[in-house]
Amino acid sequence: MSGKTKRILYTVTEYTLRAAAFVGVILLALFTVPRPFGTAEWLVLNGFIAAIILRIPATVHEIGHLLFGWIAGMKCASVTLSHFRIAGGKVRFVFSDADGSCEMFPKNGKSVRAKTIAFTLGGSVLCLAVGLAFLLLYLLLPYQVELLFCAFMGVYILFEGLIALYPAELPAGKTDGAVLLGILKHSSEEDVMLRVLTAQGILHRGTYSDIDRDLLFAPPVVREDLPAFHALLLLQYHYLKEEGDEAGAAEKLGRLRSLSAYLTEEQMAQLEEIGT
Repeated sequence: MSGKTKRILYTVTEYTLRAAAFVGVILLALFTVPRPFGTAEWLVLNGFIAAIILRIPATVHEIGHLLFGWIAGMKCASVTLSHFRIAGGKVRFVFSDADGSCEMFPKNGKSVRAKTIAFTLGGSVLCLAVGLAFLLLYLLLPYQVELLFCAFMGVYILFEGLIALYPAELPAGKTDGAVLLGILKHSSEEDVMLRVLTAQGILHRGTYSDIDRDLLFAPPVVREDLPAFHALLLLQYHYLKEEGDEAGAAEKLGRLRSLSAYLTEEQMAQLEEIGT
């Protein structure tokens, strides 16, 4: 199946689930809420709409990545929640079309594949758990207007968890489902990603001399527009620099600069730091 076909199927699936979530909210309101709607119910409905605008379901998703990554033994590099990016102990506002993001790396080079699987699944697992818990609270407890918010949010948080599991590569990057499938199938792209994460885990408490050279210099061939490939080039540059191979390091640096159009903000900052 081509990438274009997968994106089309993802879009169809997304809007189908989104429509199902909307219908679910309407049905909950019609069949479980005393009528006519009072002021409190309307306030809850407006609060729910505000929560969707503020991307609360996506925030739950990213917290799931953080929680499961932390449990698995990973450390947070950066996280973006509702336009607020936290990195290096600093918080700043960012404007982005993406609902959120979370970047973590292992605290050591052991069991990186298992840790990454846990981190990747964490967002959807927490969304499904929280969504179901909210709906059960609403359905099992006597009606209270406060629980109406839980019911509405539960439906959309479930949607957030389900759509992230669909495997597709979007303009903003791969979905969690696509990353997980790649890890399980040992794809070249995910192999490079795991190599980068393993090296980052080793460097958390060690040095470049602790890294097996083949880990960085015997990867499979992947596309040059991938963030993991750029991260690998940066690691190769620093490794060669530590070895005293100035010519090799300069070659990697030149290659990175030729790909500057694809680099992330953090990678560009590292390039600028190298140049100073």
